[in-house]
Amino acid sequence: MFRNPFIPLILFCVLWVGSLDADTDTTVNVKKSEKILTVIKSGKTILTIPISLGFEPKGAKNEEGDGKTPEGKYTIDYQIPEWAYYKALHISYPNKSQLEEAKKRKVKVGGGILIHGMKKHWNWFGHLHTYLNWTHGCIAVTNEEMDLLFQMVPVGSVIIIEP
Repeated sequence: MFRNPFIPLILFCVLWVGSLDADTDTTVNVKKSEKILTVIKSGKTILTIPISLGFEPKGAKNEEGDGKTPEGKYTIDYQIPEWAYYKALHISYPNKSQLEEAKKRKVKVGGGILIHGMKKHWNWFGHLHTYLNWTHGCIAVTNEEMDLLFQMVPVGSVIIIEP
């Protein structure tokens, strides 16, 4: 049937990787202006939590080091179970159009945008951390909230970050 023995293997890999996109009905919605993160599953809100953003919260991320949290539609592409800031969910920033725009402007687009918890010795701050925007562009929550997000937000979930 197949003349090239690699065709079935390639076809299998494409179909298998496509299935990793997670058949998830979970969406994370971030409203930067309200400093709120909402988890929506099957159209119903299941969690709403206060957040901290990048130290320059207004406007979309334009380049590496600008202190802004990106805006747009992304996916949660992997989890980090142990990290300096407790745990983290990696956001697929930058997208293709953001890469192209940065290339046109001849700037570095940045990356490493996460939803993360607090350093262990900072966790006593609790929600007080939300009074300041202190990250370099990430979205910060308490460690307890990070545990909930790890359980509720599977890899492949859509995240929409609004102004």
